[in-house]
Amino acid sequence: MKKIYRNDLILNILIILLCVSIPICFSVLTKNDEKTVIINSVDGSSFEMSLENDGFVEISGVTVVIKDGKARVTHSDCPDGLCMKMKDAQNIGDSIICIPNKVTVRIAGNGEKKGADVIAG
Repeated sequence: MKKIYRNDLILNILIILLCVSIPICFSVLTKNDEKTVIINSVDGSSFEMSLENDGFVEISGVTVVIKDGKARVTHSDCPDGLCMKMKDAQNIGDSIICIPNKVTVRIAGNGEKKGADVIAG
């Protein structure tokens, strides 16, 4: 049986603490109080709503539902429906785009965007 040295034990504990603390830091840094959903259409229609208020918006054949601090496209009359398969927009800078209907859903806020730009896995 191999002997565990004191320095190896300290290194393992530090690695475990680092793995636990990184997600906690990201969750603290990405919180922002005032987030707004901005829905734009090429035909000139525009709508703006707080992300904290639940509701829905129908614009240019696209239905956007805002619920539980997330914006999601639930219905679109475009042929491929890719906008309905995109993940929920909830952080500043997130967006959902329906190219055939020429509609964008974007999350904006008063603070700067915090957190990771890309997460590789």
